[in-house]
Amino acid sequence: MDARQAMQNHIVWQLGNGSGCKAFGHPWHGLWLQVKASSVQQSRLQVSELINQDGGWDNERLIREFGFATALYIAISVKPPSISSTREDRIIFSYAKNGQFTLKKAYQLIAATPDITVFQPEVLKVIWHTQGLLPRIRLFLWKTMHNSLPLGDILGRRISNASRPCELCGSQAETISHALFTCPWARTLWIASSLGLPTEQLPENVTDLLTAIFSAMDENGARLIANHLWAMWKLRCTEVYEGKKATPQQFLSLAESYNRLQLQAGLASIRNSNSATSQSHDGSVTCQVDGSLSSPDMAGWAYILGDEDDGLLQYGLQSGALSSPLHAEVRAMHHAVMAVSKRGVHECVFFTDCASLNLVINNSLQADQLDWRVYHDSLDVIYMFKINTGFKCEHVPREQLDTVDRLAKFARQNRVSYEGFTFPIFHPSTV
Repeated sequence: MDARQAMQNHIVWQLGNGSGCKAFGHPWHGLWLQVKASSVQQSRLQVSELINQDGGWDNERLIREFGFATALYIAISVKPPSISSTREDRIIFSYAKNGQFTLKKAYQLIAATPDITVFQPEVLKVIWHTQGLLPRIRLFLWKTMHNSLPLGDILGRRISNASRPCELCGSQAETISHALFTCPWARTLWIASSLGLPTEQLPENVTDLLTAIFSAMDENGARLIANHLWAMWKLRCTEVYEGKKATPQQFLSLAESYNRLQLQAGLASIRNSNSATSQSHDGSVTCQVDGSLSSPDMAGWAYILGDEDDGLLQYGLQSGALSSPLHAEVRAMHHAVMAVSKRGVHECVFFTDCASLNLVINNSLQADQLDWRVYHDSLDVIYMFKINTGFKCEHVPREQLDTVDRLAKFARQNRVSYEGFTFPIFHPSTV
């Protein structure tokens, strides 16, 4: 990489309200060069025109303008600009913390630029601190981001200074990005996964690609993507070295098995730490759950756990950015199920006013019918209901869940997270 290219890579647009940045031609996302090269004519479309009325990305417009793969990349890696903001878009030098270009910073960048891209420390934190991630998967990701997997491109350059073609398709160099994402073999498996990851028009540098993906993920998403990547690698090695053909069903089954292993390890830790205080219940325990979402920027969710003898046992509420109302309902159920399991309760009826959530738990909705973010959050919930036969989910009218509905709205409106055993602060009459 020469000095000019290193500088160009760090001169980018920082979005304010999106009205001054051109959707085509300006460097405001990681695939802008590919978009600029493929655009037939110059467009005057501004980034602000890609925002919907709720303040999030207009996904249909993104797909129409850029194609599915680029649209998905933007959706998971770029925060939507606030079109009501008075803050204007501006060009910044991203190598400097304050965005200001100076000769000193430019010299530091050129001096520090190696032959290969170095990933950001924040991505290492995601890899090493994601709860429940199997050690061998952490090591695999570390090797992937250090460009150290034994593939044709790497081995060929080290041995004969020439890249080798892909062992499975034979049409392109066997780079890590190709092996795990863009090879027709890999693309078939990703499509079957229903995760919606882009498999075309991706950065060739796998470090840039994984940085973009993991930076846009919460812990559950990072774990799910990591498990699928590891399953992809295992099946690829089996096919290349043992000649055993891999199927999409094997891919999904293997990835899900890693999800189950991690969840079981987490539950074992929870149960061991609470074995001295866990109580035995006779099935009279109930839990109300609800989610509330006003825009993709902010959602709230809550649960209330109680039984016939002692009344209120516990409640909790949380807030955060989610993709849809169903996503908020799924997150509420996930929060509730983990709280119930932590108490050592094995029989519980969960009440929800969301019919779609009930269908998700009963596995009546297929993965391809769900947004991929909802899908990956629902996997733990579905598995918990499978292994705890005493867990039941019932759909009830909204008016029966008035209190938990207020808690969820309170969490969303005040952006708070709280857990308690009485109502000293969030008494139903004051919410």
